[in-house]
Amino acid sequence: MAFTAALWILMAGICPAVLCFPNDTLELDTALHVQENGRQVVSLTLASSNTGFAFSLYKELALQNPDKNVVFSPLSISGVLAIVSLGAKGNTMEEILEGLKFSLTEILEADIHRGFGHLLQRLSQSGDQEQISIGSAMFIQNLLQILEEFQEKIRVLYQAEAFTVDFQQPHEAKNFINGYVSNQTQGKIKELMSDLDEDSHRVAMSLAP
Repeated sequence: MAFTAALWILMAGICPAVLCFPNDTLELDTALHVQENGRQVVSLTLASSNTGFAFSLYKELALQNPDKNVVFSPLSISGVLAIVSLGAKGNTMEEILEGLKFSLTEILEADIHRGFGHLLQRLSQSGDQEQISIGSAMFIQNLLQILEEFQEKIRVLYQAEAFTVDFQQPHEAKNFINGYVSNQTQGKIKELMSDLDEDSHRVAMSLAP
């Protein structure tokens, strides 16, 4: 029997700063065309940074929950932040990537995104006995504008989609998110979110222009 796993990355209420970025940050037509030797170097750097981030985050979570088991997905969290950094610029972009344990003196920002794209592609390649389904989606306050260029980049690099949702209607927003995830996972994850935090719509509104 084939094993099926589903990984979902969700973000809500993203501020306008992460939806605007310089055009020269990354060229789509070369994003997924990296020579094999270069790809191996990027993959090794990405793996090393992700490992460092995972242990650093685990330490923080374990300290906050000393008497409990800690289970989390480092890739889900680093992937979310990498997508956010793709739309950021300047100090914001640098701080996000440094928080993920990347050194921009050792690896180019564009190579980081290429590396994530390559990793997600490899994980999505099913074998004879297993199937891994990876999906990413952004759910953004509907008062914000999503740039088409940003949508195209996250689609190509991260297999991600972006949607606008009215978080002032938390019940409808929850149903929309759960319905999307259920559809994408062929009904295997029917209720990813049991409820939205009562302050979710307030946070989203505060981030709107």
